[in-house]
Amino acid sequence: MSIVGPIAMGWGITRRKVYSLLVRTTSQALEGKKSTDKEPQARGHLIQWIAEMTRLQDAAAVAKITLGLLFASAFQVPVVRKIPTILPTIAQFCIYNFCKHPEYRERLRLEAVEYNGTLFSSLNQEMPYLDSFLKETARLSPGPIVSAPRHAMVPYTTPGGHHIPAGNWLAIPQVSLMRDKTIWPRALEFEGFRFVNEKDGTSESRFTHPSHEFPFWGAIRHACPARFYVSAVMKMILSHLIVEYEFELVDPTARSFLVFGKTRLPNPLMSILVRKRPASEN
Repeated sequence: MSIVGPIAMGWGITRRKVYSLLVRTTSQALEGKKSTDKEPQARGHLIQWIAEMTRLQDAAAVAKITLGLLFASAFQVPVVRKIPTILPTIAQFCIYNFCKHPEYRERLRLEAVEYNGTLFSSLNQEMPYLDSFLKETARLSPGPIVSAPRHAMVPYTTPGGHHIPAGNWLAIPQVSLMRDKTIWPRALEFEGFRFVNEKDGTSESRFTHPSHEFPFWGAIRHACPARFYVSAVMKMILSHLIVEYEFELVDPTARSFLVFGKTRLPNPLMSILVRKRPASEN
């Protein structure tokens, strides 16, 4: 039995500190809810949302759920280790698309400057062009090749007559689905502003919106609850990179991903040139 997991997670000082901080913050949020009916700052608060959805009033219980969601959503946030291994994230595929499609840079940069200083809780309602760029990147490079895996506990026959024996696994073939030419016009082409109404500059569909055609966040009824946090963090990171840096692929013909099991990973051997933009250009 491995002792690395319990040492790293169960006995970790950092974990205890984060949990203690969350308990204090949760207590303050719950007390704030009781003291006012208007709740001017609570509506976009993750802790408040969890408390309302679960109907829990115990600070420790809400803090545990919050901690779990933060760890789960970190799977989608870019993490670079000291060894040359980069976790499969949508942000890295976005940087690749910045390099491959320079025609989008100026519009994205102008939007990033326009929304600079926007409240964290408002980012999911703002920045329609970057939101569309994120969603189009996720459509063509979702990371996992299949999504929403389910294990058949008992035999089941669908209304269409398909029989699923007990013990079988089912999943949504999201890479194939999100490249299906019968669903998506110009399905194999990257169109960064595919989800923006160019007439008025508003979103026709948001990155955080799950659907049968866009199963990136899992099943619709049980879509990842941390998707709003992930989206906001991605916009903060990418906005900073767009405004402050220029990117260029060393080899534009290099393959952008490697396949490992059921996952597409960003190619760790692909090199990108990065240049700090002069202040006069911002």
